[in-house]
Order: sequence, then structure tokens, then C-alpha cells
Amino acid sequence: MLPPFTSTSVNYDCVGSKNGNGSTWSWAAGCVAVAAAFIPTTTSRETSEQSNPCLMKNTTSTTNDLNENHKQLVINYDQTEVPTKNGVEHRALRILLFAESFPSFTSGITRRFKEIIRRLAKKGHYIHVITGCKNASTWTDGNDLLHEHVTFSILPSTAFTNKIDCACPFLFPHTKPSICSAIRNYQPDVVHVVEQTPAAMMCGVFAKALNLPIVWSSHTNIDFYLSTYVRSYAVKFARKIYQYIRLKHLVYSSINLTVSQDFADFMEQTGVPSPILVWKTGVDSDLFHPQRKSLTMRQRMFGTKHNYTVDEMNNITLFLCVGRISPEKNFEFLSLVLDRIPSQTFLCIIGDGPFRQTLEPLFPIERVYFFGYLGGEELASAYASADYFIYASISETFGQVYLEAMASGTPVIAAEGGQMKEFFHNGEHGYVWKPGDLDDAEKAVRHAMKERDRLSINARKQALKHSWDNAADQLDNVYYSALIKHNDDHYAAPSTFFLIFRLFYYTIVWFICIGLAIVFMLPFVRVCSPIIKNTTTTAATSTALSSKNRQKNDNNNNEISLSYKNGFRKQTITK
Repeated sequence: MLPPFTSTSVNYDCVGSKNGNGSTWSWAAGCVAVAAAFIPTTTSRETSEQSNPCLMKNTTSTTNDLNENHKQLVINYDQTEVPTKNGVEHRALRILLFAESFPSFTSGITRRFKEIIRRLAKKGHYIHVITGCKNASTWTDGNDLLHEHVTFSILPSTAFTNKIDCACPFLFPHTKPSICSAIRNYQPDVVHVVEQTPAAMMCGVFAKALNLPIVWSSHTNIDFYLSTYVRSYAVKFARKIYQYIRLKHLVYSSINLTVSQDFADFMEQTGVPSPILVWKTGVDSDLFHPQRKSLTMRQRMFGTKHNYTVDEMNNITLFLCVGRISPEKNFEFLSLVLDRIPSQTFLCIIGDGPFRQTLEPLFPIERVYFFGYLGGEELASAYASADYFIYASISETFGQVYLEAMASGTPVIAAEGGQMKEFFHNGEHGYVWKPGDLDDAEKAVRHAMKERDRLSINARKQALKHSWDNAADQLDNVYYSALIKHNDDHYAAPSTFFLIFRLFYYTIVWFICIGLAIVFMLPFVRVCSPIIKNTTTTAATSTALSSKNRQKNDNNNNEISLSYKNGFRKQTITK
């Protein structure tokens, strides 16, 4: 690890500004950086380093120790498991994690990092989290191990809660503590940056300027989201701008990660340097378990407006959908699917978001209940108490909810996605439909309803193969690989002169990229606003149309015979 920069050498605020009067060379360095920022980035990580001839090999004792360890490690970048340990005990690392999404915000990303951080702490590592989530530090309350090993820098943020339902606050660079000061004060061995938001890229800039090894993980398919949140005529151009910005920053990292081979292949096709390693995903198979099936929870999932008796409730097939209620999740498609399947079915949607007000009128209130937020054991009980998990989103890079449903013994019916190939087999753990194909979706639902028990057993067995322990072990190895690779290939601590040059160079690149986004992307953003007027009329119209379509479909439905097992409906469909 490089020695920390002390205040006796130079005192910095954020964005590479030096306290005191500027000098002539700094203006020249800034001009050079501006010109260099427009040079197209190649697919080699060494290109940006070669532009700085000042960098020297690190000859510190830390590097020598790492080189000795490196001889005993096997690093295979053609596989997803890197590196393997050959009897070498890894020392405790100081890991700095930049994650704008963190508890109490709920998403697949935050659930992943909660599980991973717990396991990294058990390994003896120390983790410092930089986030904009104001109550993130309360997550460690009551856990002595986490309280000792996990610390936080909570930076001022702006949450766009009334517009876009996602935790992507812009972390202001000039506040105290700043991203730069948080990095320098913590003196990390490795920096893990999550996603490519403006603040995340700024963290990557400072880590690169301070010559620290970077692991960068990409979890969200922003390329797809642009088609939802950018006006159609500007999508193609906005996507090119975004891919350029992403490439300019991901070349800084020692190792790039993502969560599925399908998304890794896509990123490589857009120019991100290979290899991009696939970070395994796990599931808590003790929490998400079929034994958490609950009659009480099942009753709650039908809502308070439906006073079903136990017999009536057990005669209804209960579908569950879990997720953030936002436009890219494609909930509208489920309203169309619901009109195609037997009337003795019910859909419970668990999740929340501003788009909920827009979405609710599209569904008949007698067949759908919007539950709101659930977490922990209650969420696990909801998974286990449903008959099927149904999901229409095609924007997932992995989709944690699939594994949670499968671990609960709940078969999955979903829109087909490339990322599902790594854990899901059509006809074995559930059924998939071709995205946008309503006929195929109806067929998938009807196939699944014929063989719930077999699908349930297979889904649980498959989910047990995916462990958070394995995912944490892999990330532990990746951190050490990044540290070793960085010190093998790279450099000693730069002098004050070249440190300032690096700060100018990388921050000006950042400013130019953000400027491109503001000029060529921001003006074309469209945001779905909640429906305020005519909600009652829309709901009545939706209900009338649904009733008409349902009556038409019920005339052609297969005869459904029902039997019971363990207090829940076991169904067989005969033609």
C-alpha cells in the first residue's frame, strides 16, 4: 500500500485544488489535461498511465511482501474465480467502499453488500463505506463485529424521491467531509467503487489520482434504462455519450466486476476493457426457506379489502411480484397477463415507489393487492406463502429476487433474460416467456400451473448451489488480486508536483464527462409523474375492461380441479 499523503507535504481540498495561490505550471497542466481528455480512450488500462511518464515502480517493503505472495497465488482471468489460495493466509485489508445505495434503501445491490460486508468483517477486514444514505450507520447497531469493522462517511446528498425512485444522490464534492478527504484519512488498501454515477466516478478519479488500486463493480444496465428515461429520438445518441463516459472511468480500475456473464459480454462489446469478471451472487437459504410458509401471511397478501375465507383463499392461485415500483420493471405487462389467465388467480405486488400511483389504476382491485414494503423475515414468509413468483422486468443484470423466490420453493415465471442462464433452466425451475410476447407469457403461466410441486423442489435445490459465502470468498480474492496487480504493474508515491498534475488531469476529465452528460443527455430526460387527475375514472375503466376480458377468457379456460396438501392448494389442470 502506498504511504498516506500528510498535511506537511501539501494540503488539499476536493477536486485537486491546492490551498493558497496557484502557480503558472498548474495552469499549463490544466490545459494539457483538457486536451488529453478528448483523446479517445483505448482498451488498454496502461494508456492513461503512459500519459504520465513520472510514474515509477514501487519499491517499498509492502510491495516486496506482496510480490512474495503473488508467486504463491494463481490468477486466472479467463475464469470467474480469481485468485485461488495455495496455503497463503491473506492479511486483513482496509477496504473503502463507495456505494450510494446502502441500507435503509432497499434494492438487490444493497442486499448484496449487506451480506458481503458481514462476511468480510468475519474474515477480519475493515470496511469504510462512503454513501449519501443518511441513516446508513444505524445498520451496524446491535452488532459488535460490524460496529468494530465497519465505519461510514455520510456525505450530504440530494435524493430525487419525488421523481426517480432510486438512491442516486449527487454527493457534493466541496463539502466536509469530502470524498477526497475521506479516502486520504482512511488510507485504504483497495477502493471498491459501485456503479458509474457522477459521485462514484469522482471517487474513482480521486482513487486513481492518489494511486490506489480500484475494483469497480457494475450492477445496473444503464444502457437499457436510457430507453425508459430518455426521449426516444435521443436514446441512441445519449447511449453513445454514456458509454464514452463509462469507458473513460472504468479504464482506471485494476479489476472490473459485474454480476452476470451476459452483462459482462455486453459491456465488452461496448468497449470496456476485458476481462470483466463475473461476481457470483448468493442467497440466504436459511432465511428464504419453504418452511416460512404462513397462512397468516397468505391472508395478508390478499389485502384488507378481500374478506376471503380460508377455503376461498386456498382455492385461488396466488402470484407474487417483488421489486421497486418503477417504469423499467415493466409492471404494466403483468396487467395484460392477468387478463389472459383464469379468474381464480390473484397477484400480490410487494414494493413501493412514486410510480405506484401511476400503476395501480391499471390493475383490477379485486385481483391485485399492492402490499407496500416488506423486508427480512416477513419478506421471506411472503415468498414462501405464494404459489408462484412472476416477474416481467427485462432490465435486470442478475435479479436477486429470482434466487430468493427459488430458495423459498416458489417457482419462477418470468420474462426471459440472458442473465437467467446462469441459475435458471426453463421447465425445471419454472417457465419463461419471450419478452413482450403476451401469448407466450400466457403459455408459460399455464404450463407452470400444471406442475407446481416438481418445479418447487427443483427451484429450491438449484438455489442451494448459490451461497453468499462463496461470493464473499471470491470478492476477497479479487481485492487481493487488485492490490497485487496494481503494485506489480504500477508505481511509487508520486511527488507533490506530479500528484497535483494527476489530480488536475483526472478531475478535468471528470468535469468534461459530466459536462457532456449535462449538455447532451440531461435535456432529453423524461420522468414519469404520478397520475393525480382522473384516477377514479381510469380505475373504473380498467376494472370494466378487465372484467370483460376475464369473462371472455374464462369461457375458454381449462377446467381446474383442486386438491389440498399441507393446508395449501395443490392444483392440477386438465384439458
